[in-house]
Amino acid sequence: MWIKVVKDGLSDDYERKSKWISALFFSVGTIILIYVLFSELATSSILGVTLTGIGLLSAYLTAKMSPSTPASWSKTLLIFFTGLFFLFVGMATLTSMGVLVGIFFLLGTLNNLYLAYLTRKDSTAYAWIMHALISGFFAIDILLHTSTLTANTIGLYIAINLMVDGLVVLYSGRNIFIRP
Repeated sequence: MWIKVVKDGLSDDYERKSKWISALFFSVGTIILIYVLFSELATSSILGVTLTGIGLLSAYLTAKMSPSTPASWSKTLLIFFTGLFFLFVGMATLTSMGVLVGIFFLLGTLNNLYLAYLTRKDSTAYAWIMHALISGFFAIDILLHTSTLTANTIGLYIAINLMVDGLVVLYSGRNIFIRP
């Protein structure tokens, strides 16, 4: 029998929920990746619907699992409002969209570093740091190359970020608890 001891105020059922949350994020990231690489439909619409949906799911999960963690709410709201922006404004200019997504990844980097700090006494801190480095690389690459960005590049980075997010959530859910 597993004995679960929660560290740092995370939810008792974080481990159980992290499996399906991870699977969902990884699946959505994979779908976006396949779509971006092989579809001719409007990328901004698909990204907008996906990010808005992930933002709503994140809001629900944040409210259930860690409602007092500001970093969780900031990332949730950022994902949701970026999705709404993609839906209603679209990609009128890729340069402005690149700046928005670059800022999105910069804030994601800060959020991941905060989560690494919260789990600093556990091996999951390294996973969050790795995720922060990936998000930081995407942010720098996007912000330095805003004039040459394509919608597919933006979609590819978002897809990879969601997939990495799913893997880190799965890893942290499996390692955050003390087992006998």
